Amino acid sequence: MSFPQVRTTALEFPSTVLRLLNVSIPDGLMPPNQELVAKFNPKALVMVVIDNFGLFEAVVYKPEALIKHMEALALLETNDPYAIPLVNSLLHGPDSSFHLIEHVKNHGLPTSVICRAADMPSFQFNPLYTVSIRDDMATYIQATKMIPKTQFLYLHFLDFESLYAQYGHRTPPKTLLEQIVRRTDNWIKILHRQAREGTLFIVVGNHGRHPVPLNYEGKLAEWRQANAPIAMMFQKRSK
Repeated sequence: MSFPQVRTTALEFPSTVLRLLNVSIPDGLMPPNQELVAKFNPKALVMVVIDNFGLFEAVVYKPEALIKHMEALALLETNDPYAIPLVNSLLHGPDSSFHLIEHVKNHGLPTSVICRAADMPSFQFNPLYTVSIRDDMATYIQATKMIPKTQFLYLHFLDFESLYAQYGHRTPPKTLLEQIVRRTDNWIKILHRQAREGTLFIVVGNHGRHPVPLNYEGKLAEWRQANAPIAMMFQKRSK
């Protein structure tokens, strides 16, 4: 399976998103990734974060809708690929005083966040624009309500992370992983269908909350070790 790959960095992600949304880029941020900026012209943006989902899972479990719609696979170069530091890099870039969500909202774009309440302080999400939920199903349901009326929607799925945590040092059963991949992929397909024309989806996968020792062998073990945080990107186009 081949992917149209674009190399970018987590630190230039905020300015890339701002340029795509036609929002001013403040001093202190890195320049946007021109290759990604040239590929899309969105009217709205949905950022989906999936903990413990990366290039390895995309290749092995083949999420049908994501692969079908994907226009660019951005490999996110970063010094720390785990969930909390990576997401903070995506939100702040090189300037810790900057916050992507706050900046977009302050420029008048309808902006919303859907995440677990425990993550709000980790990512400095303001309760004024954040809906806290209990699980991935609730995240998906809330997203279906909010996607038609926001220009920047951030949502965070954690069931992959929960499954890996449940099995500890053992690899979760392949059937369970496939079920979560298919379910999450189907949710994104439905959100894509409900989104307004011109909406750009950025599906970010990271290495999870903590290092997980897995018992893959052979080529699968090599792939998993080389796994990189990714951003699968596609825009809803007119038919």
